Amino acid sequence: MAKDKIYNRLIHTVRWLRLRRDTLTAHPLCQRCEVEGRITPATEVHHIRPVEEAITTADRMQRMYDPHNLQALCHDCHVRTHTELGRCGREATRRRNEKQVRQVINKFFGDG
Repeated sequence: MAKDKIYNRLIHTVRWLRLRRDTLTAHPLCQRCEVEGRITPATEVHHIRPVEEAITTADRMQRMYDPHNLQALCHDCHVRTHTELGRCGREATRRRNEKQVRQVINKFFGDG
């Protein structure tokens, strides 16, 4: 689970819990396993475009609750997806934080 405070607050809202339930109801099988020819129950919902990488709260909320930004996965595929994206571990967190600082600086202060 992400350590971002805003993300952690959003995943505990009634709105997210309903959307998560609806996503798993609509896609009861892991979408990645299906593509790879396996049949596995989906137990988790993955944000394709990471919520934590959005700069503003409005952008985070848009990504969080966009049903087109979600993918139903089994636990193993969810872990594997994050690992492949380089989003696991301290080094990945450090890189993500540095990237976000650069984005904020560029957005509010320009490239210079």
